[in-house]
Amino acid sequence: MEENKRYFRVRPSIESSVTGISDGVTNQVEIRLKKQQYSFANVEEKDYLMEYCRCLWEGKMFIGIEDFPIIDVSKLGQIVYYKTKKRVKETDFISNMTDNSFGMLDFIVSEKTKKMLEQFKLHLHSEIQVSIPEFSTTKNYYLLAFPCIPLEQIDYTKSIIIDSFSRERLKFNSFVEYKNREQKFTEISHISLVEKYDFDILKVRAVGLFFSERLINYMKKAKMTGLDYLEQTLEL
Repeated sequence: MEENKRYFRVRPSIESSVTGISDGVTNQVEIRLKKQQYSFANVEEKDYLMEYCRCLWEGKMFIGIEDFPIIDVSKLGQIVYYKTKKRVKETDFISNMTDNSFGMLDFIVSEKTKKMLEQFKLHLHSEIQVSIPEFSTTKNYYLLAFPCIPLEQIDYTKSIIIDSFSRERLKFNSFVEYKNREQKFTEISHISLVEKYDFDILKVRAVGLFFSERLINYMKKAKMTGLDYLEQTLEL
């Protein structure tokens, strides 16, 4: 494994020229539960996905990256997603609004993008086949969910945490100190982890997704769309 491997935070793109969405907030696609537009084959499949996400959310303090439960796709048919607005564009990484998923589901990719990601080192994660007929009736799409690294695995003595209002750097020696902090509105601009992971995609609970430099460099050269690269860093 590379020494001092660096990662950068990624998020769904807020550039209207990329996504076709002007407000920078709305997701590109969504599930619908209307009688005429029902995203699931039946209520049982909807309930199963929601319960899976709920279990991830409620157990997140105890589920580490090695304990991540893979979803049982045999209990799901193909989920249908719909464009949130007519002008939405298809990108390589597609943001989604999935009701009652508690933020546990990450992004949707085409089979081509999924195969690209599989060239890199990925931890076991959930892949749910979905369709987006307004983009294509022939392409296969996949909704991906990556395991979360617990906040307990952050090395708080080496991480950079700042007060969201004063911008003053705050110092903590442990997760317990951070959890019981007086300043509740904080930002972690740099994360140092206690554990070493040899994967190109890492997800930190309550923070977000981080991609390795080598994955980001590949994606930039390939001009892949749908993600913004932020200055927030993570280091092993």
